[in-house]
Amino acid sequence: MNSIKKRKAEIEAANAELGRNIHKRLQTRIAQHTTIIGSSATSTTSVLPLPPQSLHLLEPVKPEQPTPEAPQSDSPPRAQTQTSETHQDFQDNLERLQDLLLDVEFDPQVQSDCPCARSQKRTTRCLDCSFYGILCNECFIDAHRNLPTHWAEVWDMERGFFVRHDISSLRSQGYATHLGHQGACCPSADKEILFILVDTNGIHNTKFCFCNCAGSPDRVEQLMRARMFPATMRRPTMAFTFNLLHQFHLHHLESKASAYDFIGALRRITDNAFAQDTPDPYPQFRIVTQFFRFLTATKRLGQAHGIDSILSHRPPKNLLLFCCACSEPHVNMEDGWQQTPPELRQVIIVLGCSRHFLISFGRHLNQTQDTADGNHHANKYMKNTDPDNVSLFGGRSYFPEDSVYRAYIKNLGPVVPGAEEKSTCSYLNAVNKQDRKKFKNMEITGIVNIQCSHVFIKSSVDLQLGERFANTDFALAHAIRQRRMVMENIDLDFVTSCDHLISYDISCHYWRHIEKRFAKNFPDLLPAIRRIRWLIPLVHVQNHKENCVYCFSSAYTSNAGHFHGETAEHYWAELNQLGPQTRQMNNGHRQDTLIDHHGDWNWKKTANMASTLASDITQAKRLFIEKREHFKALSQLYADHVPVWNQEDRNLREKKNGEVQCVYRQRPQKVPSQAKIYELLLTEFESQKESKSSFIASDSLDGAAPSFLNAGILIRATQRKILAKLAQDKNHPLESHKNDIKTMRQKLRARIDRWRTTQKSLMEKIGDHVASQALEGSTLDAPEEEKLFLPSDFNASQRVGFGIAQLAEIERRLQEGTAFDALQTLRTIVKVIVVLRAQKKKNEVGQTQHTRALTKIEDVEARRDLAMADYNESRTRLIALGLAENDPVFLPLNLADTYRKPTHLKRAVGDSQRPDGTLWTITGITLGSRPPAVAPGPSGPELATQPHQIGTQGSRRKPRLHGVGSPKKKGKKRSGPATVGDKPSERVKDGWIWTVGAAGKLTEKELEEWLDESDRVQWFRAEAEMHRWQEEWEIKQADFMRCIRAFHKMSDVWSALAKSSSRDGHAVYARKKAIMFAEMARRAQDRFNDAGYAHRVLEEGKILADYIQIDREHPDNMIPQLLLSPVSTSPDEVAQELSSEDDASNSDDA
Repeated sequence: MNSIKKRKAEIEAANAELGRNIHKRLQTRIAQHTTIIGSSATSTTSVLPLPPQSLHLLEPVKPEQPTPEAPQSDSPPRAQTQTSETHQDFQDNLERLQDLLLDVEFDPQVQSDCPCARSQKRTTRCLDCSFYGILCNECFIDAHRNLPTHWAEVWDMERGFFVRHDISSLRSQGYATHLGHQGACCPSADKEILFILVDTNGIHNTKFCFCNCAGSPDRVEQLMRARMFPATMRRPTMAFTFNLLHQFHLHHLESKASAYDFIGALRRITDNAFAQDTPDPYPQFRIVTQFFRFLTATKRLGQAHGIDSILSHRPPKNLLLFCCACSEPHVNMEDGWQQTPPELRQVIIVLGCSRHFLISFGRHLNQTQDTADGNHHANKYMKNTDPDNVSLFGGRSYFPEDSVYRAYIKNLGPVVPGAEEKSTCSYLNAVNKQDRKKFKNMEITGIVNIQCSHVFIKSSVDLQLGERFANTDFALAHAIRQRRMVMENIDLDFVTSCDHLISYDISCHYWRHIEKRFAKNFPDLLPAIRRIRWLIPLVHVQNHKENCVYCFSSAYTSNAGHFHGETAEHYWAELNQLGPQTRQMNNGHRQDTLIDHHGDWNWKKTANMASTLASDITQAKRLFIEKREHFKALSQLYADHVPVWNQEDRNLREKKNGEVQCVYRQRPQKVPSQAKIYELLLTEFESQKESKSSFIASDSLDGAAPSFLNAGILIRATQRKILAKLAQDKNHPLESHKNDIKTMRQKLRARIDRWRTTQKSLMEKIGDHVASQALEGSTLDAPEEEKLFLPSDFNASQRVGFGIAQLAEIERRLQEGTAFDALQTLRTIVKVIVVLRAQKKKNEVGQTQHTRALTKIEDVEARRDLAMADYNESRTRLIALGLAENDPVFLPLNLADTYRKPTHLKRAVGDSQRPDGTLWTITGITLGSRPPAVAPGPSGPELATQPHQIGTQGSRRKPRLHGVGSPKKKGKKRSGPATVGDKPSERVKDGWIWTVGAAGKLTEKELEEWLDESDRVQWFRAEAEMHRWQEEWEIKQADFMRCIRAFHKMSDVWSALAKSSSRDGHAVYARKKAIMFAEMARRAQDRFNDAGYAHRVLEEGKILADYIQIDREHPDNMIPQLLLSPVSTSPDEVAQELSSEDDASNSDDA
């Protein structure tokens, strides 16, 4: 090993020497000198430096001309999207694509010999076949005996291009397509006839030979077997292929293409230059499509198979598609649904004890939710039409029998403008404020639809001169009768035990006398009408009087779920595109067209139901959990008020001075004026200039320590105020600001100097830090920048080294109290800001008042920002003192976290999706918004022994005096937290919200009521939101399970129809439908399982309500509240009571 190291060192030395020699050779020259002395000569060799190089005059170098550079962009080059790249690729190949597009106009094999043995030339090609090569005419006929609608393109030698021909013109003697023998020639064929055949590729003038064999069917049957629909039943000479009718049907449903435009397109496909020379089959096509739609509906809905024999509870021969998720006895309701309890019970927490209390009703599990709405685009002009043209559906579908409906309208008498029953709701008055001019020359002015909450259309009726109650009554009656709800005992049980909600944009006026109208016109439906609860869609109700929000909003209606009712509008965007067509039709064709679109809309909803429910159930569960946690936090925050609030009746609606009062509406008399509110705020901050924060004393520590640390926290608060003042002066420089800052700095400097004296004795070892800062001198004239060196300014190891670990613990508890104080102050300020803004918007008119109000709001917002800074600093220092950054009590706070839905205003659209900020859910370890406080000891403030004993200024009610000489009063002692300032004996000021009564000329009771009122309304609204989303989650579970059962049921029904069908075609179609529904059931079940409900399998003898009860008893759903008020008023009773107070109308419906 040593030899290796030695050798390595030698090599490195040799390399170094070689490098030096090379360097030497580059900079020196070797000189040899010979010295001759006498007879001897001596030669010496020496190394001399190189002589200096001679200078050469170099030619001047011409500077390069600067080239302009592209402007530099700070942003990186934007990458092309995939769409842009694809577009660019086509752009780069436009010329090539154009050449290829033109190349197909010619075939290089034209006029070459045909490979057949007929010795003919290749002249004919087919562009309708994908890979058909050019052949002779006879070969084309042989290949297209079963494809008579393919165009033959024949090469024209004289003109030099391909000319389109029908297959019948390829032979000089003509060629006719034979029917009845799968394309082969009929041995007993009838004579050739000219025939017009319309297919998707154009209109063909061709020739047909009908079969004339013994026992052969007539022309209509031969055409239908060839999948061609005849244009007439009497010796047809025109037909439309099934493929054409099916494609038009789908195009009409999806793109609303009219029959006229569709035929116009076919004529241009036939000949785009001389379309007028092609036959016009539009009159026949219009009739055929009407019957084809009707026959298709009859086939798809099972009436061609006799489905009534199995689903006998439905109206006979009905032609409408039922919702697969809505409750329907005999189809999708669970076995034993009648045992669903009218009430569900939920485990809740009451003072730490688990008990069972009445919390909600269970009727929403089998509930029916419907909407009603009118549309004035599906109208019809007043024109001469064929009176014999009536709807083919004949009242068996969504529209009632036209003759019955017209007789009903006629019996009501003519419409007299101005004689309608007046609505008391002035914002939305669809009854009284219709623009009559827009109905000029209209026989039918629109339609009214009844739809379920899954947006399945149940019924439609025509309107005459606006939207009258009579129209909606008939639509509702038709919808109920289509369900046969009152025909059998089990259906009667369904009517009397299951809930029914209807959302209508004028429910506040429509429902008042509905029982009278139905008793007169539809007496058999009164049991169904009496169980209906009426709502107004959540967006529409915003335009009503505010009373309607609290009486007809689903947000405040028990067991309504999140039934917003606005789905009634969804279908109109689709149907409005039909208006230009249907208003020109006669009424029979018009109704059939609308029925066809109603049915297609329902079918698309059926096909997508599993996907829709999967999305809905996931959203409902997520929002329920969010609302539940928010409500639990509020219940903890307001724990001292919840026992009282919880006794109030949620269903009670009382009218006082024309305004509805309920737990969800803030009483307006509880809100002070703007001037009083602002005066209260100013008084609070004046009283808190030297106020003291909460603190905790300990018998094991010197009383000076808490006093010293609390004073330090107050000094930090003053420093932040000065910094905020400096920022304000920077944005709006004023001499008054500078004077205030100067005064505040002087006072702060004196306070810090006094505080340093105490710090020297309690924190001896940090003197070097204080001295180092003082030597810098940078904070002498800017005390707001001076670092105090509180225990939280050091890390844990430094605190141990400096011997201030006990002080750090005291500061931690003080900072917790300070943080809660800041939160309480911030909550109050936010409430004030909300009211100030509302007052400004409502009352302040004119530039002067506007500016004055805006100035006040800006001032309050500045105070809000300061309170936020107080909290965030306390949180930062708590983290420095050992608090976890992800502590669930002390969360980060920003402006968004202070958001709170206004409680003095009615509920706004989207409130259920817009939660309150974190500020309203931070409850910490207090028992409520105003928890009991810890009283100071006789020798000064003391430290509490348990964290939950921390008090805040928010807990104060009456002024107290510090020290031994505090006056004593009779009764139970209540004292808020005391703080220590520069003068231990001075009176401690309460927070502004407790001392503001005199300044605002409000009594203490009035002040308490004002402060508690918004909290009460917030709590009740949060409870309602939680219950609505809980109900929605449970409703969607029931919907999903009903959907799966409906698909299974329909699969079984079609399987039975397949077995009972006597015709093969009927049996094949029924088997196909059975498999389709079975697959839909399988996919729906997979969706249900993927959403997390694979365990939701009903055991023998159990119903869904049993599992819902288990969910509600889960510990996560335990909510801190007391037993609900024993007083409960049903919504129906509330509605009747409110209705009785209104003036009765003289006319039910004009």
